[in-house]
Amino acid sequence: MSSAEETVSTVPKSAYEVASLLSRATPLLTTVGVSFGIVALQLAQGILLARLLGPQGRGEYAAAALYSQMMLYVGLFGGIEVICRYAADENVDRVSLRRSAFRLAVITGVMSTLAVVVCNAFGLPVEKRYLVPLSLVCALSLFGQQMTLMLSAVDRGAGDFARYNRIRLLAAAAFPVLLFLWAMLFPTTLVSTCWLLVVASGISVIPFCFGRVSVVSGPQVGPSTPQLLREGRPYAVSMLATDLLERLDLLLMLWLTPIIKQGYYNAMIPVAYPLTVIPNTLGLFLFNAGAKQGGRLTVKRVHHILASSIGIQTLTTVAFMLLVEPVVTFVYGEEFRPAVIFAMWLAPVAAIKGIVQGLESYVKGRGRPLATIRIRIVSAIVMLLVITALYPLTGVLSVIQGSLVGQAVCLLGLAAIVYNDASGNESQEVGAETGES
Repeated sequence: MSSAEETVSTVPKSAYEVASLLSRATPLLTTVGVSFGIVALQLAQGILLARLLGPQGRGEYAAAALYSQMMLYVGLFGGIEVICRYAADENVDRVSLRRSAFRLAVITGVMSTLAVVVCNAFGLPVEKRYLVPLSLVCALSLFGQQMTLMLSAVDRGAGDFARYNRIRLLAAAAFPVLLFLWAMLFPTTLVSTCWLLVVASGISVIPFCFGRVSVVSGPQVGPSTPQLLREGRPYAVSMLATDLLERLDLLLMLWLTPIIKQGYYNAMIPVAYPLTVIPNTLGLFLFNAGAKQGGRLTVKRVHHILASSIGIQTLTTVAFMLLVEPVVTFVYGEEFRPAVIFAMWLAPVAAIKGIVQGLESYVKGRGRPLATIRIRIVSAIVMLLVITALYPLTGVLSVIQGSLVGQAVCLLGLAAIVYNDASGNESQEVGAETGES
């Protein structure tokens, strides 16, 4: 064969490889872009809340909405992960699965709202109990938020990231856009802000109300609600352990700090949140990969994921810490200058948390949600011990310092689980090859 013929013969193969690479990379890159867009919206939301309510009002809103935030994912009872796993199976009727997701969301919405009512009735400090009525308003937002999460899980599991990303953008944009429009027309108060949150949660459900097939009614050929609840039990326990660590700092801030410091802390959370985006978004794809047959990672692939994630997180965290003070004082105003120290400590916490969430998504995708519970509990205990030791020395900052240590312990534990899973896969492959030979 001549050199010209060899060149021609390799072109289709090269073109196919390039097209295949692009087809795999495009959903990831698009989802990362959408995730950054969502973070920008959340940051804008945080700025609006801080500017419109001030440090005192921002702290009051954080206290009123805290238990609703804590129950948002815990109250799904593992429904998202179970529905994603069903949707990843091409043999499952996804129309019927969406109806099953809707019915499950109704049940979880009612149960979560009742749980939040009880938590707010008995779980607010005495000096903050005047916020109970507004906390009950915030609880109403759980219906819309959980409905959106549950129904969009079908698209996520099926790999329809175009629709999934559109829904995520709408849900993320609804509250800050409403808040901005309201501020342009009327005075913004804590009461109006809480009600706008409820309206925004309803808007996020709108995309599911239009379509050729109703999610509300129709034949039930998919998994039943009791079946989904039963299969979601391990994921629910795992999520409870996860939120024990993820939300423990917010709970301690509620009980240990005055309203104004709680306002400073909560205002800085969306500032540091961009540091979680890249590894967290990768976790969406790792979950789907783990859920599919033969999707287990290799040790080499785990090396690559961890090295690249840690490298990216380190660089972005250093850049963040160099820029955060002038940015916060310019965007939030001088009255939030005391909050800068919180942002500085939250940066490494967020960076590690992003990697942790990405690895945990893969473990859940492998169908092993209970594998992370012990690690989460140990991390929470370590966090509390560090806070207890440091509180006399560093005061409220000890909460974030303890959270940093807890996230580091969690990262080490999850990395060990993922490496063990990958090593087991390679051992099975070697054993199979030896048997064949």
